[in-house]
Amino acid sequence: MNSIINEILANKKFTDTRIGTDSLREFSNGNTLPLLGTPHGLNYFAVQTDGRNSWFFNPNEKEFQGFRLTHQPSPWMEDFSYMTILPFSKDLDTEYQKVYYDTDKSIFRPIVNKIIYDSGDEAIITADEEAAIINFKADSEVSFKITGPGIDFRKEDGKILGQVINYSGCEDEDFTMYVEIRLDCDFELENIEGYFYIKTKAKEANLKLATSFISKDQATYNYEKACDEISDMLASAANKWQEYLDIFDIELTRKPSQYDQYEVYDRESQVSMFYHCVYRSFLFPTKFYEIDRDGSEVHYNTLAKEVRDGKLYTNIGFWDGQKTLFPLLSLVATKDYEDILEGVYNSYQETGFLPKWLSPDERGLMPGTLVDSVIADAITKDIGSDLADDLLKAMIDSSEKESDDPHYGRYGAYEFRENGYISSDKHESVNQTLDNCLSDFSIGVAAKKLGYDDLAEKYLAYSHNWTNLFDPETKFLVEKDKDGKFKENFDPYDWGSPYTEGGAYQNSYNMYHDFDKLIELFGSKEAFKNRLDELANADSNFNIGHYDCVIHEMLEVETAHFGQVGISNQPSFHLPYLYHFVGRPDLSQYLVKNLLLNYFRYDFKGYPGDEDNGSMSAWYILSALGIYPVCPGTNAYMLGIGLFDKVSVKLANGNTLKILVEENYHHKKFVDTIKIDGKVIEERRISHDDFINAKEIVYRLNIIGK
Repeated sequence: MNSIINEILANKKFTDTRIGTDSLREFSNGNTLPLLGTPHGLNYFAVQTDGRNSWFFNPNEKEFQGFRLTHQPSPWMEDFSYMTILPFSKDLDTEYQKVYYDTDKSIFRPIVNKIIYDSGDEAIITADEEAAIINFKADSEVSFKITGPGIDFRKEDGKILGQVINYSGCEDEDFTMYVEIRLDCDFELENIEGYFYIKTKAKEANLKLATSFISKDQATYNYEKACDEISDMLASAANKWQEYLDIFDIELTRKPSQYDQYEVYDRESQVSMFYHCVYRSFLFPTKFYEIDRDGSEVHYNTLAKEVRDGKLYTNIGFWDGQKTLFPLLSLVATKDYEDILEGVYNSYQETGFLPKWLSPDERGLMPGTLVDSVIADAITKDIGSDLADDLLKAMIDSSEKESDDPHYGRYGAYEFRENGYISSDKHESVNQTLDNCLSDFSIGVAAKKLGYDDLAEKYLAYSHNWTNLFDPETKFLVEKDKDGKFKENFDPYDWGSPYTEGGAYQNSYNMYHDFDKLIELFGSKEAFKNRLDELANADSNFNIGHYDCVIHEMLEVETAHFGQVGISNQPSFHLPYLYHFVGRPDLSQYLVKNLLLNYFRYDFKGYPGDEDNGSMSAWYILSALGIYPVCPGTNAYMLGIGLFDKVSVKLANGNTLKILVEENYHHKKFVDTIKIDGKVIEERRISHDDFINAKEIVYRLNIIGK
């Protein structure tokens, strides 16, 4: 086993999972967890250092409270079906003493944690899709302590059977995770005031567990089909991750020179950050279905409280992932994309509405129903074509009705259809209006692709309704009351409703599908460019506005000193690329390269804000490759500026694309020329089909833009 661990440590693609975990409620450097498991796994495990709240791991804290089986997609969502297993030895009475570990020598990788106790004891864990094995060695008799709310275990026929009932939100109050545990040595199980102790006489023990959301018998089946040896399970998990990590191969081709004395950036760390982002991009959404003994895909429907056939996924906010994560999947992992779409459609069939934020079921968070962007991007790229018509019908149905339960469907759908905007008496009215328009655009382009021209015309017309909130005096999107009057005493630095996690600067330019119309309303490209200049050069100030306190996104914008371009959050992801629409891609190149170089780093404070289910990681990957999908469903990417000397990308269609950057120095922040398959191109835009069929893209950089 140690040889496998050493191979993993030697492979730079297997990232340190603690990147971005040094975060607090008050300030996010990623708000990530050091998750261990397999891509899109049913379960993950993470070291717990403080179980009092959902920020339960910090890389600087030395207390080790155990390995936490977790399904937490974000600390803001909190956890469900979780429990913590702490290995300890007889020499340590955990009722009165704490366990501490060596934060420097311990190992955190996507498929293995090796925790070295200050006492010298060692705990190793690896996990596959539905199972995990913990190996614990000590100088005295070893035990395991299981903690968590809503847990219950019993010993039966030499194994431990149990269940976990806890969640931060769920339609089923009795939503249950079934657990089966076995050890490779004799043991006793004791329940002491709700804590379960597994006690042995051995100095080394292997604890294997498996879970299921289906049934006790399914947990047993998941246990039986999982590897029994920790080295075998480690190898199985490594193979699953390698498939995704090997999509990308990065070469640093520049030879050492005297210039190195001026090189202030560690290129190897940039490569490591890229692969960390690859790891993050394939964690979520997680599977919420299992394979039963008959080989059928089954999942638990929390609304009907029964087992149903088919795929289902959870732990994903489509508001977050639609802009970057799913466009990345459309390039390199279309099978995953198709599986997720099947899960989306099953969710629609079971609830009557397309999902918005799942964890484990609908939480109803964030504006709009931007899963529509995910569906449209797939349909227009011929991904998941078997479900295309059904998904289009689901989009239309979800857009034309409201639910009595505010968790489901579009907020203010009827008012939006009647008035063409959401009025200011409703929460986040500007963003709700914008996101409804984007969803209507998604319906329109999907309908056009499928040959429904009348439907396409109808919904594409709806997609321009955001113009009802364009204030010609301030040239911001401003809230309106039911009588059509703009807000008085408008201040673009005010945060919160009518905007989402930002102010007017961050949220007035989210009509990704309609920038030509926005520029028309500004009066000229030059006028819009002036606004972009203002946005980038503005003071990084904020007013609390509708919030009753300072939230972490405010501090992240203020601390970044990057104007009002709040790259820490999804509404700003596309802002650096908007100079393309005014004929100044050089200014986008300058902004993007500065963000790549200075705002992402391979350490515990790795991200400039919440990473959010792979969305910020996918932004980094796409931008580092030199492309960005400003609007899902348009089948187009802006050509930006590549970060690495040479990247080979295995695309989902079987093609391998090489992306090269010549004169690749940190002070060269502008693109001189771009060649695609040997031909110089002037347009800084490429279609999806042209990109996935290209063999080579070469960026040559300059010091001065043009």
